[in-house]
Amino acid sequence: MDEAGRVHTAKVPTTPHNRVIGALNGFRRILAIAGCGAAEIGFIGHGSTMATNMVVERTGARTALVTTQGFRDVLELRRIARHDRADLYDLQFDNPDPLVPRRWRHEVAERMDWRGQVDTPLDEAALHAIADRIAESPVEAVAIAFLHAAANPAHERRAADILAQRLPGHFISASHEVNPEVGEYERTSTTVMNAMLGPLCARYIAALQDGLRQEGFAGELLFMGSNGGLADAALVAARPVLLLESGPAGGVSAAIRLGDRHGWPDAILGDMGGTTFDVSLVRGSRAELRSQVLLHSYAVRAPSIDIESIGAGGGSIAWVDAGGGVRIGPQSAGADPGPACYGRGGTRPTVTDCNLLLGYIDPDTFLDGGFKLDRAAAQRAVELHLAQPLGLDTLAAAHAVRAVANALMAQAIRLMTVERGHDPRGFDYLCFGGAGPVHALDLARSLEMARVLVPPVPGLFSALGMVLADRQADLQAAVDRPLSACDGTELEARYAEMEGAARGRLPADAAQSIRRRADCRYAGQPDSIMVDVVDCAPVAIRAAFEAAHRHLWNFTKPDQPVLLNNIRVEARAATGWRGALRFAKGDPAPAPSRTRRVQFGGGQDTARDLPVWRRDDLPEGHRVEGPAVIEEASSSLTLGPGDVARIEAGGVLAITLAVEPRPAPRLEEALA
Repeated sequence: MDEAGRVHTAKVPTTPHNRVIGALNGFRRILAIAGCGAAEIGFIGHGSTMATNMVVERTGARTALVTTQGFRDVLELRRIARHDRADLYDLQFDNPDPLVPRRWRHEVAERMDWRGQVDTPLDEAALHAIADRIAESPVEAVAIAFLHAAANPAHERRAADILAQRLPGHFISASHEVNPEVGEYERTSTTVMNAMLGPLCARYIAALQDGLRQEGFAGELLFMGSNGGLADAALVAARPVLLLESGPAGGVSAAIRLGDRHGWPDAILGDMGGTTFDVSLVRGSRAELRSQVLLHSYAVRAPSIDIESIGAGGGSIAWVDAGGGVRIGPQSAGADPGPACYGRGGTRPTVTDCNLLLGYIDPDTFLDGGFKLDRAAAQRAVELHLAQPLGLDTLAAAHAVRAVANALMAQAIRLMTVERGHDPRGFDYLCFGGAGPVHALDLARSLEMARVLVPPVPGLFSALGMVLADRQADLQAAVDRPLSACDGTELEARYAEMEGAARGRLPADAAQSIRRRADCRYAGQPDSIMVDVVDCAPVAIRAAFEAAHRHLWNFTKPDQPVLLNNIRVEARAATGWRGALRFAKGDPAPAPSRTRRVQFGGGQDTARDLPVWRRDDLPEGHRVEGPAVIEEASSSLTLGPGDVARIEAGGVLAITLAVEPRPAPRLEEALA
């Protein structure tokens, strides 16, 4: 993006064997397209699924754990009864392997009590012996997680100093720096994950910085975090756990900035890529946040945007179960070999193959015509694996898959909205990801939503968010006592101290903003609710908590004590682009480029030849009335009868759906 707001885009192949090569290739490519030199670039916003993939694929660094005597097995004990099952009633659930093998989990005599008072001094001689054992092992990283370190980190600090001196080539991660909160399992799991990611992420960041400098880049390299904000390379190298979920977070940041500019404060976001469909919510121009996630059944505590994912992406494989029902995912064809229509050897039918057969994707203009799709291969895959087992013709089988995919995604949106007390009809639906617009209008209809927003370059929207986002720093501190026992003046002082530390992590010359929050729960409840804090008086915090509790669960307990678990501070500094975005060419007399045959149902009698409009040719203010197709390099959408699309400022495509909704099948109907 240049100073005039012109956005240049490029997409280059990933290089899994050395990710730096792919990143530098992309940098060179975008410079060539924009016609500028590396020295002219002010900052680079970088996001990656690298950290998430390392956890899922178990390719992180070999890690040792040093913990309080008696707590060596906390990673295996976990919290199976409450948290660690995707399905609470799955009696066949198997715990994943612990992040650290038992032979690399070490105990040391030390103990703090819950108030932070020393119960047992740290045995430094034992710690030196542990360092000797670690030095003789293939371990590259060490996680330190002592009991009650959130209340008093003195022992952890001393242990980190000793181990850093004795193991100078190892990555050292201490829980009071990574996750200073109560809950020994979650804190230990998060710290271990940070240590596992540390060596590889640090090497990647250093190599990328060196490569960019050699290209002539003299600006700042910033990384998108799971909280939706940018962080400097040094912080991310020390706390790579912040990179988890950073890719989807970029799209949410872009959506917030777009909504701020155009007056769309409330939106449901649907990001449909090749493997997953990710749902998130923006209310009042703010993303919904959470402090803990389960990643591949491992607990991770870090401030992150609340994003729910299901295995219903364009590359998700469709199959028929033993009962004759259509199923989608969680297996994916991935990028290699990819869907059958990619012509790279894939033989299993995917959602993309079915959309191609139904005419929702054009085989000749996919990726702006740079990647021709094989319709015959898609037809063979659907015929063999779906149509024949179901006793349907090919188009009917493809339509069934599309219906199931729509129902699954609509159900995911209901879980994010209706089951949390939000009516989706009061939101716009903002879709992105390469496959997002392909299904967006059906989803909005099924939820009775009136308007769909398609941002510019939807297939690269998350990447765009990384140059629109702001710098962000999050700090938290454990309190863990009844709210009635807290003093408002003391809380104000603690918040002020944390605000100063958070501001110190941000550029002093940028406009800054602060947000205070607190984690509260009723005594006896397992999980807390994060609420905004405007007034530090305990009665005001309780009122905010009970309002949130009523919204989520429709009741409160006036006589039940409320516990204050943590206080949090979020500091932001204006960084990303805030002006208008320029995408459209603005042809003064646009016209359809051709027609495309689209199957609105599963039979031949539902096919219609529709005019196809190139989105790049549509100037601001232009209207397209359905039925019609609007396509672009990274995606395509099909307007139904009565739908009206209008190009808004900045190239946003706003679709007003027909007055009478035509609901897509619900999940239980589609599976029948």
